[in-house]
Amino acid sequence: MPKKRLSKSSLLWFIRSRSYVSIPDIRRRFNLTAGDDVTVMVVPDGRVYVGLPSEAARVLADLVREGRVGLELAPGILAKAVTGVYIIPGRHERAVPSSNAPAAEDEHEQAPPDESAAAS
Repeated sequence: MPKKRLSKSSLLWFIRSRSYVSIPDIRRRFNLTAGDDVTVMVVPDGRVYVGLPSEAARVLADLVREGRVGLELAPGILAKAVTGVYIIPGRHERAVPSSNAPAAEDEHEQAPPDESAAAS
């Protein structure tokens, strides 16, 4: 099986294509099956342990620090062990605000006076 190139954009695309991605799914997708690597990642919530090689863990940690993805931690153990990754919706989207968005807000603000004028 040819190895898929691991980059920040390819990992983010893979995570976005699903609602939840387990660490074994990431290992399979990018053919990271050699060895049982565990890497310490420093993220805003502190240190966590992830079953990925150091380069893959670095890429994942970058996405976490940027607020693009979140981590699911294993419950019931004292160490913070990552079991999966999920997308954080609404952050860093490339949507361009429409020019009529403020007009819609203005319509809602003006609606009560128009309704009261119509009722009189």
